[in-house]
Amino acid sequence: MGIVGTKTLVTYASKYGGTAGIAEKIGEVLREAGVETDVLPVDRVRDLAPYRAVILGSAVYIGGWRKPAVNFIRSREQELSGRPVWIFSSGPTGPADQGAFMGGGLLPKALLPVADRIHPRDVVIFGGAAFAERLKGLDKWILNNVKAPLGDFRDWAAIQSWAEAIARDLKGQN
Repeated sequence: MGIVGTKTLVTYASKYGGTAGIAEKIGEVLREAGVETDVLPVDRVRDLAPYRAVILGSAVYIGGWRKPAVNFIRSREQELSGRPVWIFSSGPTGPADQGAFMGGGLLPKALLPVADRIHPRDVVIFGGAAFAERLKGLDKWILNNVKAPLGDFRDWAAIQSWAEAIARDLKGQN
């Protein structure tokens, strides 16, 4: 299956907007570098044909990705494996070791076999954002119980740098 499209897709699963903000920033950096880019939540992506490359991100809760992102990567594995893919997770708050929050890996263990078949160009974890006024129900209870720090822990300079490296890679493929 050949790659048909010319655009890049940045797609994500976010619950409270932190991961969506990261995806929007990546899209902005790519566009500024001259890469035609769409930024969409995973549940709004209907067809990958217009896209030559995909950047997929998910918020992480209790060591796992959001269900829409899991469904997306599993159901579109074949299509993803035929194009350049980059993957990011967001979620840890505070200065904790970001690799430790998913059992020491960069992805939830259940997704490792799928990721191995897709062969992403890079997999990263960015700090997340959690604001008390946005949290609801069980999420609020969990964060209180694990004493997770609240606030915005997204490293915008690291996100920008990662997106710039992707843009250079994509522009080198033309």
